[in-house]
Amino acid sequence: MANREPDVSEWGVLTATEGYGRPDSQEDYEQISYEDAMGKTWGKNGEKPYRHAAHAMIYAPDGKKLWDMYENKAVILMMMRFDGYIGFPGGIMDDGETVEFGLNRELEEEIGLDPTRHSFTKEDHVLSYVTHNKRLLLHFYCKKVTLEECLEIEKRTIDADEYGWEVLGPIRVPMFTLNDNERGLPIFLSNKFIGNAKEELLYCIERENIMTKEEIQLALENCEKFKARYMR
Repeated sequence: MANREPDVSEWGVLTATEGYGRPDSQEDYEQISYEDAMGKTWGKNGEKPYRHAAHAMIYAPDGKKLWDMYENKAVILMMMRFDGYIGFPGGIMDDGETVEFGLNRELEEEIGLDPTRHSFTKEDHVLSYVTHNKRLLLHFYCKKVTLEECLEIEKRTIDADEYGWEVLGPIRVPMFTLNDNERGLPIFLSNKFIGNAKEELLYCIERENIMTKEEIQLALENCEKFKARYMR
């Protein structure tokens, strides 16, 4: 059965933005430079303008061992969203905001991040994408903090303005794999992620030298084996 197009009257305050979070049959994320995202005019005259959105990964090196056996390579913070997807904190920029200002505002609202201590700047920028289907320019940022700071940021989430609404709780990525080669990171990767959050996660894991490209590929292969066995 084909998906029914929603009546906009059903969405209330979400009418203007709910479509951004819907899965597309054709994902069209095209990587572009930060400069092109900011400097080009996106869309034709008379069309609805493209909007900017930004999200961020906060992590800390760890090294602790689970049951004295499995090294957790890092604490990486993600979140359970209101729509049931796993993603990174962030959101859509308001009119007139710079991307970095809007990102810091979203992080303060969603996870209680203190902008006077952990403000994101252009130096933290990692990737930019355009998705023409949704008329969005997407920006991804990454910041390394100490383990103590990471745990403090995690705890502050439950006192954030959007906790219990847009954010249903913080999630840590299990940065280890048990001896069955399934439990841990491989099974985590079988979850539903919003947009291209999964690809951004894996990109930064390699970029920040948390795991090697070969380790990531093995986790992905084991994830696919798990899904073929249990998620038909």
